[in-house]
This record gives sequence, C-alpha cells and structure tokens, in this order.
Amino acid sequence: MPSIVSHPAIPLALTPLLPDELRSPSIIFFGVACSVLPDLDVVGFRFGVPYDHPLGHRGLSHSIIFAFLLGACLAWLLPVVVQTPPTAHIRLVLFGFLCLSTLSHGFLDALTSGGLGVAFFAPFDNRRYFFPWRPIRVSPITLRGFFSKRGVQVLRSELQWVWIPAALVTTLATWLRLTG
Repeated sequence: MPSIVSHPAIPLALTPLLPDELRSPSIIFFGVACSVLPDLDVVGFRFGVPYDHPLGHRGLSHSIIFAFLLGACLAWLLPVVVQTPPTAHIRLVLFGFLCLSTLSHGFLDALTSGGLGVAFFAPFDNRRYFFPWRPIRVSPITLRGFFSKRGVQVLRSELQWVWIPAALVTTLATWLRLTG
C-alpha cells in the first residue's frame, strides 16, 4: 500500500473541482478520511484474520461496493451535518467525491509493488488484483518500518507517483476554475 500520508493526495487533488458550497474544511476532511479508512482492515491482523480473507487486508474495505456504499451513506447524511442544502445535485456531487476518495485507496494499492493484490469485487469475488504497471513501492505496515531506509524509499516513490501528479491535477483544476 502507499503510506497513510499519500492516500489523502487524491481527495485533496479533487477538491478544486467541488462547487463552492462543498469546498469546506468539513467536506475535505471527510474526503481525506474516506481515502484512508480502507486500511482500518489491518486491525484484523491482531485478531487472526488472514490477509487473503474477504475481511483481511485489501479485502472488502478496498472494494468498489464498499466505496459506493460509503459514498452513498455519507452523501445522504453529510449535507445535514455540515448545514448545506441537501439538493439532489449537491448529494450527487458529494457522492462522487466521497466514492472516488474511497475508491482511490484500492487503486493506489493496486499500483504498488507488494502484497496480495486488491479484492475490487468483494464480497462477490475475493480474487485479488494488481494493475499491470506497479510503480509505487509498497509501504511497510509497522511504524518502525516506516521510519527506516525502506520507508524513505517508499516516500520518494510516493512523491514521484502520487503527490507530484496530484499537485499537477490540483494546479490544473484550480487554473480551470479561475479562468472558466
């Protein structure tokens, strides 16, 4: 997986595309939270859940259906919480932003050099997938491993393959917003 510090790059890059009424710190926070939430499945290791189990690491919480359901639930609840008029358009844009923020986690993980792959189609199919091109170095799961030579290599890889492209998307989206 990319490290927890790189998953938020995607919702942050998408933020300039949000309409003014949704570009609030609260909505951005929920996008960032959705981008890192799938990795809560690592808690399963402590309870003996095997990596390749449907509820194991990169299983159901990394699936397309999970991203869809989480995005839909939050899009229904959040306008009330952040006091935004809950119009159909607002809910649809919010759903797209939160669903993409969540889904981006599995996509980034499928671009990494390690692990067993991502169960994109769980719970219907637990097969794990990687993309054919996997340029991102897999991040260590432990804090100690993260603060090692390998951790520095991972951060360098994430800077090149996640943060710089995300910054370019953000810059382009902001420029288009200001000129359009």
